[in-house]
Amino acid sequence: MEVTREKNVVNDGLTQEHIERLKNKILQNLIESGFSVVNGRTLIVPQNKDFIRNVHTNAVQFLKDKKKEFIEKFNDKILNQCIIDGKDLDIRNIQPVLKVIDNQSDNAVFNWVKLHWSIPTSAGYGRRLRYVVYDKGNSAVVGIIGLADPVYALGDRDRYIGWTTDVRKRNLKHIMDAFVLGAVPPYSQVLGGKLVASLLLDSKIVKDFRRKYKGTETLISNEIFNGKLAAITTASALGKSSVYDRVKIPGTSGFLHVGWSRGSGEFQFFNGIYDELFELAHLNANQLKNRKWGTGIRNRRTVIRTGLKMLGLPSDLLYHNIRRELFLIPLGAKSFEYLCEKSGQIMYYGKNTEELSNFAIKQWVLPRSIRRTEYLDFKKESYSLMT
Repeated sequence: MEVTREKNVVNDGLTQEHIERLKNKILQNLIESGFSVVNGRTLIVPQNKDFIRNVHTNAVQFLKDKKKEFIEKFNDKILNQCIIDGKDLDIRNIQPVLKVIDNQSDNAVFNWVKLHWSIPTSAGYGRRLRYVVYDKGNSAVVGIIGLADPVYALGDRDRYIGWTTDVRKRNLKHIMDAFVLGAVPPYSQVLGGKLVASLLLDSKIVKDFRRKYKGTETLISNEIFNGKLAAITTASALGKSSVYDRVKIPGTSGFLHVGWSRGSGEFQFFNGIYDELFELAHLNANQLKNRKWGTGIRNRRTVIRTGLKMLGLPSDLLYHNIRRELFLIPLGAKSFEYLCEKSGQIMYYGKNTEELSNFAIKQWVLPRSIRRTEYLDFKKESYSLMT
């Protein structure tokens, strides 16, 4: 592949030899991670959950290595205070509390739990709301929820909502994306993930969002935001979702399947390669963003896309082609009408933590705990990040 024509945009001191070395390292790394690289530009993986988990292994381990000091500092404390053995879980006394992160202790718990995920997760982009779901009845952590700004253009989502490009530009601010969500064991072994997912419909999230963002000025349009949250999006981690599938809460629209992602992302570069791409591209990447976004680089994708271009590699390598099932969760009876500017009202469902939790426990958690008792064998020591 011809790259000499790109050399004039590379930082001073970067030789052709360095370019070729980094190019070959990127391609070899993708192959070693389990991808098939076709024609030097298309990544192919089997749509198999175990294989997809393995593809993510390098990126997950890289993130853990970067957080080594954090893990050493907090692992034992959080493990002992927040995780319980399966035999100690009283299913009938589960009392979830949705706690917005507002202190260092909750923040540490959130980040520690997130490091257990089988796929790497980001910190989220732009606006953020993060929660730890505590179980007051069993004095443990059930799981976590992280909300952030959604992807700007998402074909299946946008077609389902039915808005035009101009309307989306004005109203995307009324949507947040659950970029990380799930339960920890032993709760995860009794469908606790569905319990945590159900809490996306909690009116507390609507109130927290309004409290945090009402009256703020949008960076690009300079408008004053009214603080209304109309819907939440989320996506499966590994192909078809077992967590979000058939989550239907009485009196709501539940989780609506809206399609599939095309399969783009950055995790395939989070294994040492990203740091090298950052060193190569950060000066040029900074010049590619709208100054209203503030200082620094807007996101990792900008860095990677710029670095690939400077190396003469196709931006198609950002498409890992692992499809994720997309879901849309309306928070009111007229969420879609509001997003499409056909109504000035959202008509919130107004569900609270207790009624959502009670339904989820009765519907999923309790029946699973009766049918499958393996959760009783879970030992919290097995959840340590130090092993």
